[in-house]
Amino acid sequence: MALRKAWQRTALWLGIGWSLLWSLILFDLPLVQQLDLSLQDRFIHLSRPSTTPPEILLVAISDSDLKSWGIDKEPMVYTSLVKRLLDAGASVVVLNLMPNWVQTSDHVNHPIKTLVQENASRIVVVIPTSSASQSNHTEWRSYEYFLPSTDKGNPLFSPRSIVGFSEFEPEAKHPLSSASTARQANLSGEFTLSHNLDLTETLDSATLLSLKKFNSKSQEQIPSLSPIQIRFWGATGTFPRLKAESILSDSPLLAQVRNKIVLIGFTDTSNPDAFAVRSPFDELMPAVELQANLLASLLTNSFYRIVPLWIQNALIVWGGVAIAAWIIYGKLNRNLRRRYRYWLSPVFGLGGFGLLGLLLFSQGWILPVPFPLCVWGATAISVFISLRLGIQKDLIYQQQCEIDRLHNIEQAAILAQAQKTLHRLAANIHQGPLQELKLVMDRLEMLQLNGTASKLDPILDRLANMGQHLRQQLNQTRAISLELTPKLKAGLAAGIEAKLHQLTNSRELTLRVIQDIQPLEEPELNSLWLAAREDIYRFFVEAITNVMLHAQPPHGKATQVKVSLNQQDRYCTLAIENDGSQLAPKTFESPTNLRMQGGYGMKFMATIATELPDGLFECVALTEGGLRVQLSWENAFN
Repeated sequence: MALRKAWQRTALWLGIGWSLLWSLILFDLPLVQQLDLSLQDRFIHLSRPSTTPPEILLVAISDSDLKSWGIDKEPMVYTSLVKRLLDAGASVVVLNLMPNWVQTSDHVNHPIKTLVQENASRIVVVIPTSSASQSNHTEWRSYEYFLPSTDKGNPLFSPRSIVGFSEFEPEAKHPLSSASTARQANLSGEFTLSHNLDLTETLDSATLLSLKKFNSKSQEQIPSLSPIQIRFWGATGTFPRLKAESILSDSPLLAQVRNKIVLIGFTDTSNPDAFAVRSPFDELMPAVELQANLLASLLTNSFYRIVPLWIQNALIVWGGVAIAAWIIYGKLNRNLRRRYRYWLSPVFGLGGFGLLGLLLFSQGWILPVPFPLCVWGATAISVFISLRLGIQKDLIYQQQCEIDRLHNIEQAAILAQAQKTLHRLAANIHQGPLQELKLVMDRLEMLQLNGTASKLDPILDRLANMGQHLRQQLNQTRAISLELTPKLKAGLAAGIEAKLHQLTNSRELTLRVIQDIQPLEEPELNSLWLAAREDIYRFFVEAITNVMLHAQPPHGKATQVKVSLNQQDRYCTLAIENDGSQLAPKTFESPTNLRMQGGYGMKFMATIATELPDGLFECVALTEGGLRVQLSWENAFN
């Protein structure tokens, strides 16, 4: 349970951390924004309304119209055009003006200024500007000259009651994101007056201002959030339009403008003053047509809005946590990865996300899809790599723990082995040379009491012999190494084989070696077994040394030695057998003779046998000649 909670916390933090990090990295990535824009344009293309609002009418001014009017007469003809629309009963007329008309607008009797003064409640003057959502206030330089003023120079009307802005940026001809002015519009903005930079004015967009003038009750339909995404009714030419020349020629079509919002603008997209943008239908659309689509969105209350950023981030983080949990649980549970339900879960999750996006889109909300998908994909890869690195780190840590544990077990085995060896050496010294020394001291004391000092040579010989035995025991004590035999790292069988190979290559062992050595079932990480294995190996070394010293030519007549190691159930047997001459039984029965010959090997091997579980030492003289030394024990060290 604790491990499961730990991995749950890991999934939580990995999902949150990586999803937030990739959100920051990918947020402004142009490729992701273009994918999002392409998908939104596709949905807009598929969901466009069938009919346009009847309250909207366009009046198109072409380049040929401007040429026919003449540069000097353009403002006057334009004013005449607007008057005809107003006289025909147009409710509101939205004026898109030429920038060069500003050069003559300071004249007191300028026709457009007079027109605005006479019809202020039904006219909206459009000023083109960059995005109104910029942090710095946009400077309003141009169309304040068209506003009428008193004799003292004060504005006759409030600028915000006449002037409305229309956003345009050069990149709108090739928009890179849904935040472009070709797709998104602000309904209000802060502007700085050119003649007084310290004075700011809040202006409505031209479409919003025209809507307010068209019907004051329509303010209830105005969205509280800004900016909004423009809903497009179709490609260029979708909205009904009249040509300027037909209105100037008193065409019967002029009656169509009655009780409508009329937008006058330049429709030739090659004209830079048309401020054309690229629509979702992959064609250039003049600014007046874009204004018509925005006005229709407000009139029908069917505009789009981007889902708030905090909701997007919440969805991204939730998805990141779900992906991290999916990967982690699949990595920890192989059986889970074999189930179809495991692999279908992300498909269902993505399908649910897509359905949520469609549902929100039907309600007028746009949920960016490519951006969360890219973030989740990057999060999945990052979590997978992090998990692999984390598991690798855990494996390294576990391996290090196993190494430390094995080292501690080996140290315990070393200490136990050293303690047993020292105990054996102390017992050998006490039972051998010290006893001999006591006898010598007793005899010297008897000689001293008897007053005779003859026949001291045997005593001196025995003292020399005891000194040799003591030196041997001390040398063995100094030879104790506080480490395990390296040859036994791979197991007892491998250690014996390696020792035989070493003796054979060094020509210390010249007999033919017959090996019947089978690996044992050795307990892992068991200090008792490691210490016992050292004893068994020393038993083998002592036995093979005896063969080389007593049975191998020139000391004996053996021709071969057989070494066997096998296990049946829990019982193991190690045997060393040679085919040399049969030795006299007294050789093994008289410890005194053995000690006088300078060795305690048989007693050492017998001691090892007594310290093993059910250990048994046998030294058998073979009837056909030779000797078999055998050690058996029970493999019960757990």
